[in-house]
Amino acid sequence: MTRSRCRWSLDRRGILMPILAIAGVTISPRQAAGQAVRGWVGTTVQAVGLRPLVLDTIPASQVVRDESGALTYEGQPVSCPTASQCTLYGVAARETTVAATQDVSLTAWGWGVQGLSLTTLLRGRARAGGDVAWPRSDDAFDMILGYAQLERGSIRVRAGRQEIRSGLGFPAFDGAWASWSSRRYEVSAYLGRSLARGLREPANEALRPLESFIPDETVHLVGAAARARLSAGSATARYQREIYADRSGLVSERGSLDFVSNVRRARLTGSVDYDFAFGRVGKGRLTVMMPLQDGRWMVEATARRYVPYFQLSTIWGFFEPVSYSEAELRGSWSARPDLALWASGGWRTYGETNATTVFRPLKDEGWRVGAGARWELGDGWSMDGSYRLEWGPGAFLSSVDLGMRYHASDRLGLSAHGTTFQQVEEFRLGDGRAVGGGLSADLVLTDRITVAGGASVLRHRDGGTRSTSPWSQSRAWSSLRIGVGEDPGLSQRRMRR
Repeated sequence: MTRSRCRWSLDRRGILMPILAIAGVTISPRQAAGQAVRGWVGTTVQAVGLRPLVLDTIPASQVVRDESGALTYEGQPVSCPTASQCTLYGVAARETTVAATQDVSLTAWGWGVQGLSLTTLLRGRARAGGDVAWPRSDDAFDMILGYAQLERGSIRVRAGRQEIRSGLGFPAFDGAWASWSSRRYEVSAYLGRSLARGLREPANEALRPLESFIPDETVHLVGAAARARLSAGSATARYQREIYADRSGLVSERGSLDFVSNVRRARLTGSVDYDFAFGRVGKGRLTVMMPLQDGRWMVEATARRYVPYFQLSTIWGFFEPVSYSEAELRGSWSARPDLALWASGGWRTYGETNATTVFRPLKDEGWRVGAGARWELGDGWSMDGSYRLEWGPGAFLSSVDLGMRYHASDRLGLSAHGTTFQQVEEFRLGDGRAVGGGLSADLVLTDRITVAGGASVLRHRDGGTRSTSPWSQSRAWSSLRIGVGEDPGLSQRRMRR
């Protein structure tokens, strides 16, 4: 078996650049009179050992048919694109990789202009060795957030790289955002260059290697929202549109409505969105929560409808992805301060698949149940446990998770966890079961410095005889977090003491 060697040679551009960028304000922020900085700097290093999936070929003469008539090789499903050659997925030799990330999150104010502040969240990445391609390890540096904000009374204005968190997702953009708010109402509007979802890169640059058939064109984002705070709750309506910079085509046009309402003892929350491009209602959710017996019981009922959403710039949305409707009921009990119990159950039905059936109709229903508990054992010890069972068309999951934590002191915490599950999906465990566990610790060195680390292993026992699955893996990680600056409110409180 081939083992890869990991060299700890971090890419200086990915890891050191954010540190150099903030060195001037973190070494001595009091050097500039009236200025202040607050935030944190964090470094995380991860080491992963796994057995990746590989596509292999075998002669068609070695393939047999099982009892159901499916083509198999040593019990594994295969496909035969030609009469002489067949393909199947196998497991390669164990490989190891090490990757590191550096995050810097800062907010600075006191620039001589009342209400002006600067906020930034930077991330550096580096691959420190190994043969496994760590996701986005080749992208050495990202500015996730970077904007200036001016607040004057009821008006706020932002300019730079930012994101909007709403029922339409978390779109990021380079541009401007402005809002006006009163005691009961708030309206806002924003516009700018849209960034690729999850990548925080301009769409034309980020999507070119992913989907080369997408036009190489900058996308503009524009949106507006209105919020009303009422005596019984609040509601927010939003409209958002994305269009190519040359106005040659529409990328997306959607609206959403989110609300929270308190009706006597019950609390209602809900959301719904509408896709103007397709002329249809998208996702929708309604949740009712009600405490019983002076809060010792909590009952929560949820109705949900989900319709997969794709932008018009990709072809996947025209394949009519299957929607589903779901109902879920959850109950929890916490009459004792040291013990809490919960249980839940859900039922799901899927929409029309538009697939041709030969022998019998496809099942379009699924259900799931779960239960768990948290127990405070005393003397700093606590324990969590849960069980989950899901059964749907073509998929099955049965899992048990256990965790224990010990607070040795106010500064030191130790944790242990274990898990076991059996899953039948695309990469199915079959008759085998995965078993794993790990240990972790976190230590508060000072009021500003925290270190943490841990390790875990996961092993798939194929029928209890051998480990031959991509589920089998080992992981280790460590992190260092350093706080920068102080909370203005806390500093004033200390001065009064």
